[in-house]
Amino acid sequence: MTARKKKKKTKEKQVHRVYCTYFPNGDYYIGYSGKTEKLYEKYYGSSKYVLEYKGLLEKETIVEYEKKSHAKIQEFLLQWQQRKDPKCLNSMLNIRLNKEPLADFEPIHWSPKCPL
Repeated sequence: MTARKKKKKTKEKQVHRVYCTYFPNGDYYIGYSGKTEKLYEKYYGSSKYVLEYKGLLEKETIVEYEKKSHAKIQEFLLQWQQRKDPKCLNSMLNIRLNKEPLADFEPIHWSPKCPL
């Protein structure tokens, strides 16, 4: 009896996204996602706020990167930039990155949309 060879699935190229989820009351949350396109379409974040507003949210993809480190530093910088905005729901800043992969990183300029 011969062993069957499993066919390898072609792996979708990973895209690292920084996004903003907007809530009906004008609040927003800045996040990171490394999910595939199909999973990302329905993903608005995993915070307790997102779970409360199922179906009533709007998402903006701010920027996409090939490198995870670029997306993570951009997420942090945008969260830091908006830290004094009471509408920004980000309360935890969690970053630990190696600086070498960031040598060619250039931050973007972004502002949240006006309330819905």
